[in-house]
Amino acid sequence: MAAKHNIGIMIPSAHFEDTPAPKELLDHFHAAEELGFHSLWAMERFSHQDASVLHPFTTLAWAAGATSRMELGTAVALATLRHPVVLAKTAATLDYISEGRLTFGISLGGRPEDFAALGVPIQQRPRRLEETITILRSLWGGQEVSFQGRHFTVEGRFSGPRPASPGGIPILLGGNAEPLYKRVATMGDGWLPGAISTWMPSQFQEGWEKIQGYAREAGRDPSELAGDMLVYFSLDDTAEKARKPLDEFIPRYYGGRFDTEKCIYGSPSKCAEQLQGFFDAGVRTMILHVLQPSIRLLERIQREVVPLLR
Repeated sequence: MAAKHNIGIMIPSAHFEDTPAPKELLDHFHAAEELGFHSLWAMERFSHQDASVLHPFTTLAWAAGATSRMELGTAVALATLRHPVVLAKTAATLDYISEGRLTFGISLGGRPEDFAALGVPIQQRPRRLEETITILRSLWGGQEVSFQGRHFTVEGRFSGPRPASPGGIPILLGGNAEPLYKRVATMGDGWLPGAISTWMPSQFQEGWEKIQGYAREAGRDPSELAGDMLVYFSLDDTAEKARKPLDEFIPRYYGGRFDTEKCIYGSPSKCAEQLQGFFDAGVRTMILHVLQPSIRLLERIQREVVPLLR
């Protein structure tokens, strides 16, 4: 890659009528690796009245078999909607088959309809997340587990595989709130906000500085934490052309919760300028959420955007 910054690609897994053929996604995986992108990521959503959304772990297992060098990650998995033993087994297997390439981005989840559909009380999210992280790390360590919490009781020794990643799979926490900053600093390996809540470099920098401060207070080295960022991205010759697919997708997928202006879009120089702002604010990996699998788009990013980054 021409720049020193990491550029990841979100697998375009949410679609309406224009769901791509599997071959298009497979070609997308191959092209992303051949062109030198840092990583492939998958999102998760259970309930939507209109969209079709691929399962993140199944999709990443597919991508793991199609690639050999790229990092893989969830951005993000809805950890509070699963039992931690099942979650630990799924993630460990994915890390094993990818030979240690998995980064596990997780969040509280935020849509009431998801919790209602799966029978999980939404008010339990914070404590369930904290207990889940504790159990995941114990299970991945391979030791006998004895945990009794408010929501989960886990006893015994469980079957492998253990993660291939030394020290276990890195856990990044998604979201943007003061309690989340403290969890990142004390329980996580990094922060992974999205543009729906952190859409300006100054907002990322403010949150990142708070996380680093909390990490120091907890006796942790802030330099060991990762700060990544997820943004919707559209590149074209003009801002008008680049914005059009976002204007068609964003309101339909999010309703009124998300404004297209929180996306990165426009000409190569404009996109590079916006990406650079986040890198300057401390982001390690920018994850670009593209709407459709497009080898031409991946080529343009590497040829016309990446060389403009400092």
